[in-house]
Amino acid sequence: MEIRSLRHFSALAETLNYRMAAERLHLTQPALTRSIATLERELGVTLFDRDKRHVELTAEGAELLERAHRVLVNADRLTATAGAIRAQYTREVRIGLYSIALAELTHPIIEAFCERYPHASVRVHDADFHRGIDPLLSGEYDVALLRENTTVSSLVTVPIFTEPAFVTLWKGDPLARASSVDVAEVFDQPWVTPDVLSDFWVCGDQRNGVPAAIGSHARSAAEMSATVAYQHMVGLTPMSGTRMAPHPGVSAIPPKEPIFSVAAIAYPATGFSPAAPAFAEVARRVAQRESARVPHAELAT
Repeated sequence: MEIRSLRHFSALAETLNYRMAAERLHLTQPALTRSIATLERELGVTLFDRDKRHVELTAEGAELLERAHRVLVNADRLTATAGAIRAQYTREVRIGLYSIALAELTHPIIEAFCERYPHASVRVHDADFHRGIDPLLSGEYDVALLRENTTVSSLVTVPIFTEPAFVTLWKGDPLARASSVDVAEVFDQPWVTPDVLSDFWVCGDQRNGVPAAIGSHARSAAEMSATVAYQHMVGLTPMSGTRMAPHPGVSAIPPKEPIFSVAAIAYPATGFSPAAPAFAEVARRVAQRESARVPHAELAT
C-alpha cells in the first residue's frame, strides 16, 4: 500500500465525485478509478458503492477513512521533520533516477553539478516505479530525473528535452517487423506500464475514453522489457531507451502518429532543498551545451 493511494482515497471520500477528485489530484478519471480499485484489492474491502450517478462511502470505507487521515497527517509531519533535519545537518543531495532518466545527458549533468558544488555529497538512487513520486514528496529524494508528460501541482517540473517514444513488442509479434505501427492495432492487447496512474504510458489520449487493459505494473525499465519479451505485452519507451537498454527479445517500433516523451528535472513545490533548483539550472545549461549527445532530442524552451 502506498501513501498516494490513501491520498486518492481521501480526495474521493471528500468529494464523492470522480471527476472533481481527479481534478484535485491532477489525474485522469480512469487513473483515479484504477488507483481506488487497486487499493480495494489490497485492503480486501469495498470502500465505495458506486453506480453511474452516485458515489457513496461504505461502512467499511468510512471506518478506514478516519485511520487513513491519521496516517496522512503523520506522514506529512514526518516529511517536514525529516526535511528540516536534513537541511540543518547535512549537505547531502539525493538524486532519484527513474528508468533511463535523461538518457546520455544523465552523467554529464550529475558530473557538472558535482564540479559546480564540490562540497555537496551526492547520492544517486534507482527509483522504484511502484513508489511513484512518493520518495520526492516525502523528502527521501531531493531531486529526480524522470519522464513527465503531465503537470503535478505538488512538484516543480523543469523540462530539459523531448524525444520520440516507440511502441515495444515481443519479437514474435506480427507487427514487430513493421516500419511503423498504428497504436490502435494493439489496443486490445495487455500493456505493461511504469505508472498505472498515467495515461501517457498506454496512449490514453488516443483511446477515445476506452480504458487500457493493463497487464502488469513494472518496477523498472528492465522489468518492462522482460514483460514485453516473455509475457508478450505491449509497452512504450523513449527512443533513447532502445539505445541504452536494448533487449534481444523486444522490438521497438515508431508509432505512425508521433508520441513524444518529456525528459525533466523534478523536485517538491514546497519544502524543497536549496540544491534542487540549483541542480535544475545546471541541467539546463548542460543540455544547451551538449544536447547532441541525445539523437533526435529537442531542447525544451
